[in-house]
Amino acid sequence: MKKVLLLLSLIVSVALAAQDDDTFSPSKLEAIARNMKTVWDDTDPDFGISAIPDKWKEESGVIIAQKTRFSFDKDANKLAVFEITRRRIKLNDRDAVNSYSSVYFRIGSAYDGAGIKVIKANGTVQDVSLRNAVYVEDNDDVPSTFTPYIGKASTYLDKSKSRVIYFKIAIPDIDPGDIIDYGTIFYDDNTVKKMSYIEFDPIYFVCTREYPVLSQKFEIDTDNNSFVNSKSTMGAPAFKETGNANAEYSWEDRNREKISDTKWINRMIEFPMLKFQIVFSRSENRSDLFIGDRGELKQTISPEELAVKMNHLYNRLDGSMYYSMAKAYLKQIGYADIREEDFIQKTYYILRHMSFYRANGFSSELFASCLTQCLDLRKIPYDLVVTSPMTLTKPGDIIFRTEPEWMVKVKDKFIFNATIFSNPYDFKTEFLNTPAYIISLGKNPTATPITLPASKAEENITTNTITASMDTATRNMKVVLQRAATGLAKKNYNYQGLVYTTAFDDDHRSYGGEDDVRASMKGAVLDSYEEKLRERKKEDKTRKLETMKKELDGDYDNLVAYTEFTLNSDGRNWRKQELNYTNKFELGDMVKIAGDNLLVAVPGLIGSQLWISQDDRKREVDAYMENPKSIRNIINFTIPAGYKVVGIQNLNINIDNAVGTFAVQTTVEGSTLNILVKKHYKQTTVKKEDWPKLLEMLDAAYNFSQKKVLLKKL
Repeated sequence: MKKVLLLLSLIVSVALAAQDDDTFSPSKLEAIARNMKTVWDDTDPDFGISAIPDKWKEESGVIIAQKTRFSFDKDANKLAVFEITRRRIKLNDRDAVNSYSSVYFRIGSAYDGAGIKVIKANGTVQDVSLRNAVYVEDNDDVPSTFTPYIGKASTYLDKSKSRVIYFKIAIPDIDPGDIIDYGTIFYDDNTVKKMSYIEFDPIYFVCTREYPVLSQKFEIDTDNNSFVNSKSTMGAPAFKETGNANAEYSWEDRNREKISDTKWINRMIEFPMLKFQIVFSRSENRSDLFIGDRGELKQTISPEELAVKMNHLYNRLDGSMYYSMAKAYLKQIGYADIREEDFIQKTYYILRHMSFYRANGFSSELFASCLTQCLDLRKIPYDLVVTSPMTLTKPGDIIFRTEPEWMVKVKDKFIFNATIFSNPYDFKTEFLNTPAYIISLGKNPTATPITLPASKAEENITTNTITASMDTATRNMKVVLQRAATGLAKKNYNYQGLVYTTAFDDDHRSYGGEDDVRASMKGAVLDSYEEKLRERKKEDKTRKLETMKKELDGDYDNLVAYTEFTLNSDGRNWRKQELNYTNKFELGDMVKIAGDNLLVAVPGLIGSQLWISQDDRKREVDAYMENPKSIRNIINFTIPAGYKVVGIQNLNINIDNAVGTFAVQTTVEGSTLNILVKKHYKQTTVKKEDWPKLLEMLDAAYNFSQKKVLLKKL
């Protein structure tokens, strides 16, 4: 009897322990299943398909069907939003299986839901239990595939009960040839009390996915206060008004091939894309919102309408506080008595300084508003210019309020919203040679089309001066690399060069004003600040070395040690706009012994060069290179005593065509081998027809980096 009781006690203990491991209680699982009934009961025939076309059977995976439905319902002070998604994917190989070996879902509301089914190759359907799902501690770890398109809106008040809480479940017993069919429900009750409008995040949906797609759909069911803006580009299908009770607007795309090109793609411009936004507004056709009449599916914004809306937005901007602050800074430096050009520069640096200390920086419209008001102080003429980033949308396709980028044209030069790294008149790559509009201000605004300037390779130069010598004992290479970047080339190195340095500590010097950080401190407070600053600088020196080692690991896979960093010029000052810094490090595996002679990988000092695989040698879309640029590597290698260089003429090369240049010149002066390597990208966008010319240059660069220099024993 005692043995029986002991056995029963053990069984109960194990059962209780197992129950403690469950993430969701049986009643919670039942509630989630009830929510999901609307998903599984959907009679859409596309989700009953299991067979895929023969042409896609060699693909890693195939999206058989995916559909997302947005439902909006205003009730008192709440705007309820349901986002219901279902996906059915055929997993043809192990890579696809690994991609869906875990599924993430959100359960932060009583109305959220999730469900997963695995359809085996023999047709058997297995329901995946959510019972042992794992809580996700960091929401940033959730892949975008499993997150909502719009999510919760930012409102004045937040009394909603929905929360953003994610879980992850491992999918058991899944093999190549299986189908995964899963659905999610995201519910958000947005508090709209005191809100005249809410703009939900715009959705940019590129039709071409990572897998081929048989069917993909969106449906929108709005309430009387919700408006929809939509635009389809590059031949993508357009939203349609359905006229039925289930959804007011629907979108459908079929038989879409997968993404083929993977490098240098301007995805938003080159591929068929649907973009749309849902806006809640208590009134229709508001002048400051990009919405139309109630029930209208708004799909265009004319230049004339854009001019009117930009004027309304400009006049409604409340930048008076920041303008007053800027004016106070300008008074410190006696703005009325300085040259116009100096006034423009110093105003820019003042606004940059103010933006740096604001949590999210300045928006482009706030920066433009403050700058134009400051220019009015000196009656300096200007134009307000509006366009959009060419990495997001073409200016003629602007349809959302968040898409226009504001800038100011002064003396035939363009001033963009400042970053912590930028100088006056610094351009931005995504606006090169882009159509734009000059917006006149006043009662009868106009939008005059212009084209923003292009750029040339010689305006954006990175110069790497490399001094190297061989440690004869260890056969390692000791390297000093001084990097200088100008123009648009700086954007690639600003963070790398300036993080964990003192570049931003005395920002007031850029405009010649007072140190406003220390000015507000006295006595013990100032002493404490200075002490903490010294501690931070000491810690930053260590962090800087660690950071630079990681950065250079990307250029050299044989980095043995990183020993020293020196910032020569931060590039954030009008008089010294070149970013310039020096690295000291050591490389291993640079020398091969060939009898009495040595083979030294001196060409490898230019860093890793791109190798183009056979699959990537075919091109279906243009290659977006961001901007023309030049890279110059000046290598000075000290020839070890007792050796001479042989056959350096084999290093020389000159590939020069319409899209790029790769050229090498070598000389020997005394005991120094000098190699000048030039690499030019001449175009912002390389047409797909010219792709072979770019390959010619890239292949030459890669092949050169793999060469060795023969040092012959004397």
